[in-house]
Amino acid sequence: MKHIDTLAGEVFTDGQLPILVNANRQDYGRQRHDRPMHGHDSMCELLLCYRGFGVYHVNDFSYIIQEGDLIYYNCGELHEVVSSTDVEIGTYCFGFSNVQLKNLPVNHFIPMDSPHVRASQSMFPFLCNLSEQILQYNSGSPDEQLTGQLLGASLLMLAAQMPTTQQQTQVASAASQLTMHMKEYIDAHYTENLKLEDIAAALNCSVPYLSHTFKKATGYSPIQYVIRRRIGLAQTLLISTDYSATHIATLVGYDNPNYFNALFRKVVGTTPIRYRTNYLEALRGERNQL
Repeated sequence: MKHIDTLAGEVFTDGQLPILVNANRQDYGRQRHDRPMHGHDSMCELLLCYRGFGVYHVNDFSYIIQEGDLIYYNCGELHEVVSSTDVEIGTYCFGFSNVQLKNLPVNHFIPMDSPHVRASQSMFPFLCNLSEQILQYNSGSPDEQLTGQLLGASLLMLAAQMPTTQQQTQVASAASQLTMHMKEYIDAHYTENLKLEDIAAALNCSVPYLSHTFKKATGYSPIQYVIRRRIGLAQTLLISTDYSATHIATLVGYDNPNYFNALFRKVVGTTPIRYRTNYLEALRGERNQL
């Protein structure tokens, strides 16, 4: 039998194992708090849906998700999970850094043109048990944390090998090249004082046509998309920094902190400070969503 270092070298570049950055369980049935479209620059994420159903938006695609599905997020991809009911979807969520699977970019689970949702099927009970074990060991003694890291690497490898089926296909995509270009423009400028006229001028089209095309393809008006991108960034800053809510409001494009607070509550369902408090309580004060 091959030595573990040899086996690791055949799977991972330079034989380096991935690092489990965070691990948590989102309890099914809690009041729904949306986490709008956002991305991470230094890690990738793997989710296992253990109860509930909804939609996973990633880049320009959307997937129906349900109990037993594995949900993949490669580093740098814009993504969000939206429950189809008024309560949270039940998920196990694991963030990894230093993921160097051979033939893939750093911090990528799967090729970008591969389906981002896959059914675990008969593996579902085992993966749920493995997820619980990771959560248990990840917050214990150094020996237990090391065990949690190794179990996390095992989960990652199992997920990376999970086969796709014909059912794991995109259920919707951006309707046109124009919509894709609009999203790219907004994603590059959403923290600025952005107006519809600016987007229309940059893309050489009329404001009414731009608005109609974008909403038909995405379900949001361009301005609603700007707001969701700003709130998504605000959530990342709230859970990864000590910045005040007022400072974060400025960073994401709002000069009026009261207006920012009102928008945040409307989108997320709670205030910025309460959102930060709830998150830190769930993760015992750790800030690791980078």
